[in-house]
Amino acid sequence: MTNFAAVILFIITFYATINFIKLFSLSRRIFHFCLGSAALFMAIFSISGFLVPFFPVLDPDFIEDWTTVFTVSFLLSAAAALIRDSKPSFTRFPRFFTFVPMLLIVIYPLIVETVILKLWIISLYQGSTILISLLIYGYKTYVDNEYGYLLVGVIFFLITFILYWLPRSIFSLPEYVWVLLVASGVLIITVGYNQIYGTGKDNLEAERDQDKEVWFI
Repeated sequence: MTNFAAVILFIITFYATINFIKLFSLSRRIFHFCLGSAALFMAIFSISGFLVPFFPVLDPDFIEDWTTVFTVSFLLSAAAALIRDSKPSFTRFPRFFTFVPMLLIVIYPLIVETVILKLWIISLYQGSTILISLLIYGYKTYVDNEYGYLLVGVIFFLITFILYWLPRSIFSLPEYVWVLLVASGVLIITVGYNQIYGTGKDNLEAERDQDKEVWFI
């Protein structure tokens, strides 16, 4: 990862982290918490190469490996929370089920040396997150075109995902281009959420205040 692309990714993901954690403080939604956590680990991923001069004991490959695992785990948990939020309150599954994808963090040490299996699981997590988001935001956009910005962001990630996992003999790009594409997708999604939820600040606070003792809703 080039320094320029890494800095761009860090700035955007750090901005996304602040944005989603702020939304979580207003709403207490698991969805916002998971997105904020995923953005945080992505930000750490982006600066892993810069940490070595200050902390020589750190292995950038190790940091990138584990931050990727945490990122995809939180993203799929966010997708599970998105499914839960889309259901009527009386049909929602228990909150803790949204964190089932986090089991990858527990089992990852068992597969870390199995390169092919590791890549397949990570790609499965990524693809599942994108597919779930595409279905839900496609429907939401059909009902309310205000969600169109988010749908565009998800489609952008879908195209990037497909192109990335194509065989190198068919399609390939320099690493810094992939990093900039991911950064662009994160920015599109974050700006889209600002447009939707930024205008609903009062509603988020009212929903949170219904039960101040509940950390997650």
